[in-house]
Order: sequence, then structure tokens, then C-alpha cells
Amino acid sequence: MIRISISAFIIISLAVTFTACNKSIGVSSSTTGWPYDYKAENAFRGSTGFSSQVPPGMVEIPGGSFVVDDADEFETANRRIRPNELNTRRTLSVNSFYIDKHEIRNIDWREYLNWLTAVYANVAPEIIERAKPDINAWKKGLSDNEPFLMNYFTHPSFNEYPVVCITWEQAAAYCAWRSDRANELLLIKAGVIQAPNFRAIAEMTTLEAVENAIFTSKKFFTGQQDNLAKTYTGMYPDFRLPSEDEWEFAAYARKNTDPENKIRVYPWAEKSQGKLSQLQRSQQQAHYNQNGANINSNVFSRTVPVGSFAPNDFGLYNMAGNVNEWVFDQYTTRGNLNKIDSVDVLDTFLPDYHKSTDSRVYKGGSWKDPVYWLHPASRRYLDRNMSANDIGFRCAMSIIPR
Repeated sequence: MIRISISAFIIISLAVTFTACNKSIGVSSSTTGWPYDYKAENAFRGSTGFSSQVPPGMVEIPGGSFVVDDADEFETANRRIRPNELNTRRTLSVNSFYIDKHEIRNIDWREYLNWLTAVYANVAPEIIERAKPDINAWKKGLSDNEPFLMNYFTHPSFNEYPVVCITWEQAAAYCAWRSDRANELLLIKAGVIQAPNFRAIAEMTTLEAVENAIFTSKKFFTGQQDNLAKTYTGMYPDFRLPSEDEWEFAAYARKNTDPENKIRVYPWAEKSQGKLSQLQRSQQQAHYNQNGANINSNVFSRTVPVGSFAPNDFGLYNMAGNVNEWVFDQYTTRGNLNKIDSVDVLDTFLPDYHKSTDSRVYKGGSWKDPVYWLHPASRRYLDRNMSANDIGFRCAMSIIPR
């Protein structure tokens, strides 16, 4: 009788735990003849019928395509904008994906810093310093921002406000950290791994020891975590920055059969009743700079809490206004977008954020921008290692085919 090893038992348990509708692909491989799910160490676990789950705080965006036409034009307070100023006629197509309902908040980033402090304070404090927002960005171009400089990120009153003063590199690092923590919690709840012992980690004296002690999805997927062979079944793909196409598709929130497809020029859900009324409604549907002065300056003098104003048809908040948002793509002239690496199967789990040049795209418009920048097709760029007091981000995730 073949004895099931501890490793094999854990893998089988993991598969049972995470798949509500998991079933065997077949009795054996059609190419090698070896049986699937052979009860021995390092045996291949063949399964299908994977049932994914919506990640915390995210919304599923069904894939599709529509034509971004150059026939439309819309009004701003100062002039009429023709879409060919924003882009050329093109078809926008994306696969289904998840994206955060809200922008990442200050409290989310402080949770991140708290974890980094618990892990790296003794052996690599520079890692913590690199992750902190550059609060001095509040000084740039503004003279009355001392309260924001001192309080915006740290004071509990700003918990629900979007984190800003974050570089593209910092945002990408947060996405990787979130991937690890979300998958770690899944495995802890399944009884596959133990919760981290932060007291023991804090007593370690070398960075190598700390790195060996903490969980990462990459180590788990490649079998380096606790020397166990692993399966992807039931695990989250990586959180990541959305591609520019994904972000724009999510912001438009158009349906393929939407009769308003050609005249909806802003992201919110209310049906268009004419281009000028779109502008008028924008004053109540998004937080941006109107004619050089923010609405209700006593309340809306800077950012507002995430979730303010109405969502778009996908249920996403603040896709126009409040803060601009980093996307994955490097900046190039429109018509040559570098697609996100994660369209590749392997890169879905392990995307490489370091293959492109230094300028990265940000989109959406902010509290200090005119309405022009609220159009989903509008785009600007900034060096990946620079930050601003009106740029934040939200995360996305690929959906693995069922």
C-alpha cells in the first residue's frame, strides 16, 4: 500500500479546501500516461472547474470592447474639446478583471507601514523609510498646506481619504505586499500555514533570516515556502496596477449595447441628456477644480473621502476627480500602448514592474484639475520615482479563466 506523505496530504487538503467545484481533469495524462493526482510526493495535481472568489474591496469588470470614436466632442468651462485632442479612433478591448471599488486610503497605507515596521525595524529600517509618502509634496506649488503636510497621512480624521504623495514604484510595491498578505490569510484560514510570529521575527538579527521567515506568494508558488510542493488552486493572482486600457474601460463603464455609447464622455452612471448638461452635472458628480476654484472651498479645498459622489455603472467611485491614479503603462504617444505584462499566464501571477522606461501614465483628474482631465481618455505622465499631492492609485487583478 502506498503511504501518503505529509506534503501530499497538505496539498490534497489545500485543493479540497479552496475549490468548491474542483474536479479531476482525467484519469491520466494524455501525453505521458502518468495518472493525475498520484499519491506520492511531487506528483502532478491535475484539476479543473476552478471557482474563483472576488478579492476583498474589489469589483469584477466583465471584459469586452467598444470603439472610442473621434466623432464626439464635449464642453469644458472654457472651450470645446474635440476627442482627437485626446486620442485617435480606436477599439478598446480588455479581458475580464477585478479592480478596487475605491482608491487606496491613508488607513490602508498605514496598515502597510505597520507591517513593514513589525518585520524590518531592526534589520532594514531603510525599507520602511522608502515606503513612506513624501509629505513634502504638499508644499509643491501651494503655500497654505501646512495642516496637510503635518496631518494628512497620519491623523485619524483622514483615514478614509485617498493616499497621495506616492510614487509609481511605491504603488507597485504595495500591490506585491497586498498579494502576499491576502494569500497568506487564505492559507492560514485553511490551516495550511501558521500565522506569522512577529515577536520572533522582531528578535532576528539579519535581513536574510527575516526574509526566510515571512510568507510571500512567490516562495509558495515555487515550492520554497516550508519545502512544500504547491498548487495555484484557490490562490489569488497578484494584485497589480491596472493597465491603461483596463483603467479606461472601467472608467467609461460602457456596455457593448449601450445606446449612449457615443455621447457618454464622463464616467458617472446618470444618462447623458446633452453635452452641456454633462458639464453641469459634473459639478455634483465629481470633485475637481471648476474655473480655478474648488466647489465649496471650506469642505472641498483638497481631497475628499473615497466613496464621495456617485459611482459609475460598474460601481466604481471617483474614477473622475478627487485624485489622479497611477496605471501600469509607460507613457508613449497614443496608439502604441505597452500592454501590461500580466496578459501572459505566468506574469498573471508574477508580473515584472521593471521592464519599461521611467515615465508612467496617470489618469482620472483630481481636486486641482479642470474638467478636461476628467475625460477617461485624457492622460499625463510622471517619472516612476516622483510623487504628487494629487496622485494616488487603486489595484487591479487578472481573472483566471474558469
